[in-house]
Amino acid sequence: MDEVMSMGNELIGKVGDNSSIFLAGTYRPSMAALIVTIVVGLLICLFGLKLMRLLAAVVGFVLGAAAGVAAAVAMGLTGTTFLIAVLAGAVIIGLLSIFLRRIGIFLLVLCYGFGVCAAVIHPSSMIMYIICLGIAVVLAVLSVLYIEPIVVVVTGISGGLCAGMAAASLMGMEKNILVGYGISIVLAVAGIIVQFMMHSRKIGKKEEVYSKKVKEEVSRESEVEKARMILEEDEEDEVSAQEESDDDIEIIEEDI
Repeated sequence: MDEVMSMGNELIGKVGDNSSIFLAGTYRPSMAALIVTIVVGLLICLFGLKLMRLLAAVVGFVLGAAAGVAAAVAMGLTGTTFLIAVLAGAVIIGLLSIFLRRIGIFLLVLCYGFGVCAAVIHPSSMIMYIICLGIAVVLAVLSVLYIEPIVVVVTGISGGLCAGMAAASLMGMEKNILVGYGISIVLAVAGIIVQFMMHSRKIGKKEEVYSKKVKEEVSRESEVEKARMILEEDEEDEVSAQEESDDDIEIIEEDI
């Protein structure tokens, strides 16, 4: 157990060193990569809820491929069987994310929530990574119960961070991390507001359509009721006319 923990801490240390290099600005991606990152981040930030199924499918395929790699390594597979295991994992988890909506949302929020926590906390030890994972799991469980608000908040913050940090790097200010965080916060807040506005408008349209259906049903019922009342009035007129006719016949018979 101690050996596993030491290996994990060593691996985390290497990842942390690479992350610090990126955050310190000594590593700078190409301009094309930064522009693509900004565009993708803005799409996720502003339209995360609308793109939920697509994002869940992508996350499912990536996590499935990672699970396939882990399984292949654990079983000692190589060559073609290794690729088959990776492809099988990607396809299975990806399809589950597409067709089972709640599973896809769970994996989406789990992945994005962990990414946001890691970007904010900058974990450098196994304990910190476990804390980030725990927060992500809590958010993922809540997303199954409260889909729209959790997805909006998580995708807004994740997309805002992605676009904000890339924008700061594109402007040559990647060494000043506060600038990146400032842009990210503005974009995240704007994205969350826009997504909630679009969602409320969608709900309003659904309620409008439902109210129209209810009015049509009420109108139809009132028309049926009017027709029924007219038929009843006609029947009453016929009955009264029949009674008057019977009375006339009785009078004539008495006269005779």
